[in-house]
Amino acid sequence: MLYPKLWLRIRPRYYHALIVARMNKFPSVARIMAPSIYDRLLPSNHHKIHRLFSSTPRNQSDDTADSSSAKDVKLLIQSTSQLVSGIRRNFDIVTGQVDWASMVKELKQLENEVKSETIWEDDPQRAIAAQKKISSLEDQLKVYDGYKTRVEEAVSMHEMAKEENDSELFAEVATDLEALNRDLDKYSMQIMMSGPSDKNSCFMEIRAGAGGTEACDWVGIIARMYEKWGTSEGYKVSILDQMRGEAGFKTITIQFAGDYAYGWCKYETGVHRFVRISKFGEVKRQTAFASIQVFPLDTENAEANAQSFADLDIHPNDLKFEAMRSQGAGGQHVNKTESAVRITHIPSGIVVQCQIERSQHQNKATAMQMLRARLQQRHNMAQAQLKSDAYTSLPENAWGSQIRSYVIQPYQMIKDLRTGYERSDVDNVFDGDLQGMLEASVLHFNKRE
Repeated sequence: MLYPKLWLRIRPRYYHALIVARMNKFPSVARIMAPSIYDRLLPSNHHKIHRLFSSTPRNQSDDTADSSSAKDVKLLIQSTSQLVSGIRRNFDIVTGQVDWASMVKELKQLENEVKSETIWEDDPQRAIAAQKKISSLEDQLKVYDGYKTRVEEAVSMHEMAKEENDSELFAEVATDLEALNRDLDKYSMQIMMSGPSDKNSCFMEIRAGAGGTEACDWVGIIARMYEKWGTSEGYKVSILDQMRGEAGFKTITIQFAGDYAYGWCKYETGVHRFVRISKFGEVKRQTAFASIQVFPLDTENAEANAQSFADLDIHPNDLKFEAMRSQGAGGQHVNKTESAVRITHIPSGIVVQCQIERSQHQNKATAMQMLRARLQQRHNMAQAQLKSDAYTSLPENAWGSQIRSYVIQPYQMIKDLRTGYERSDVDNVFDGDLQGMLEASVLHFNKRE
């Protein structure tokens, strides 16, 4: 039996020794040679080739077992080959979306630039900006190189499993291939998020529209849906403000803290329509609406956001501060002091409110972050016409303006009217399974752009 050619590619001078070791004539050779092979593979894959160097000889019963599982191995080969094709396709997309060679060249130029002593003396601000850019480029290249290594390793392990015809190894490889394919899908989406604020955290404002009590209840349902999505994706989710209605909420503001929160959520801006049999007395189908607006938030520079507004021409005299008691369950402190804060920007009429923190000072700082984000977006809209598909300026919060419909009765269907994406498993969606819908939006709008 010839040993797989994979080993010839990894370490040619050991090829003959590995053949001998694989035939188990000299088990000690396997123990000596195995580490040299391990060194060329990722640590997570070491255990997968360990049995290839086993000192136990193969016998006739092993060959019989292999023959009986030939059909299973063939199915595994087909399924894993499809996964490998998908992984290669996704990685080609990632490679083609960014000019990685130019990025490496820019990194080297910036590194040479900051090494100069004159730049720190003549223009320290430029030097600091260059240092930040270097850090950003290094992070991007590190992630890309990591995926490149994982793809190469996965393809090699898949080839090894095919050569060995080993169903156990195939099962382990298939698990890793599926995980890598999911990670690459997500990474390719993040590569598309090239906007200046796409990598930021964000906060989402949800307001009840037409529909009365049903609309307030709808705000509570959709807020819970986004909370569960954010938690499942690893974001830190916080309720910054809420105003209760007869059922549910009239308004609610949610913060998602983490990388690319704004990139994922920004296309959720718009009017969302909800249809079901009302549970509030009238036994007939009711339609309710809720509007959503999403704003980027730089939580890493909270102090700067709260105190520095020179670039937006904000003057202290233009701000009106109000303190009040927080709503909700509270506790021994939060409902007994005026810890909640409302800030009104008088020239624009923008009002923000925060009551999540225990102290008035913390709530004020968070409210200032929210105000700055809203004013910054208003400023950006004044500088350039945003595309109408982004729905940054919302239409009427009622019939005819919806971007997505959630129908519960008489049938179950959730449909995005912009992308055409549909789901019939409404319970899963309301439990936070939104990733497919968000990915469809990212693909749709980036294709148009």
